[in-house]
Amino acid sequence: MKALWIIGGILLLLVLLSLVRVGAVLSFGEELRIRLRLGPAKLTLLPRPPKKDRPKREKKPKKQPTDGEKKPKKKAPSITARDILDALPALFESLKAGLRKTRRRLRIDPLRIAVVLGGDDPADVGELYGMVSAAMYTVMPQLERLTYMPDPRIHLEADFTAAQTRAEGTVGLSLQIRDLFAIGWAFGRPLLRWFLHFRKNSAARAAQTPPNRFRRRAAERREGRVLTAH
Repeated sequence: MKALWIIGGILLLLVLLSLVRVGAVLSFGEELRIRLRLGPAKLTLLPRPPKKDRPKREKKPKKQPTDGEKKPKKKAPSITARDILDALPALFESLKAGLRKTRRRLRIDPLRIAVVLGGDDPADVGELYGMVSAAMYTVMPQLERLTYMPDPRIHLEADFTAAQTRAEGTVGLSLQIRDLFAIGWAFGRPLLRWFLHFRKNSAARAAQTPPNRFRRRAAERREGRVLTAH
């Protein structure tokens, strides 16, 4: 009987913990600020408070590996912009599936973003403005339907005289802990599938690309032919 009471108490505690709201507020622009919230507790993650000066300890010299101990480092596959664009539709659909399970318990407040697009080429700025505008008008109605967003304010414009893009704003997110598991479960599986597919394609591209030494030898042979011809 006592064991049942213990199990029931643990289950009740887990249920109560799953109902606790957690959140974060991100402010960016001139300075990056990140504040976290766990129930009534609040924590400022950035900017970090200044550290107190402490006496520095002498670091022991690291043992340098010999030539026989050196191991070649494997380069991690690089993610290109095309890889990200290919993944966005499936990932967004998965995110929407996770948000449906939260039943609008995800609160986005405040939401104040101002973006001024700039660049060296006015044609590129105009093209980027069209792409960002289309994405915003596609995503925002879906988010307003699936989340609680009381007062969204997003300003987007193109400045053809600006050399760089400027952005500033404040975004706050809060949800219950159980909603994190719902979103993670819906979002994690497609993300894992995309990552495995990306690694497979990266390995195939690497197999098709000849090693650097072969390319170097081919270039040396071409240079030798040119010198011989002269």
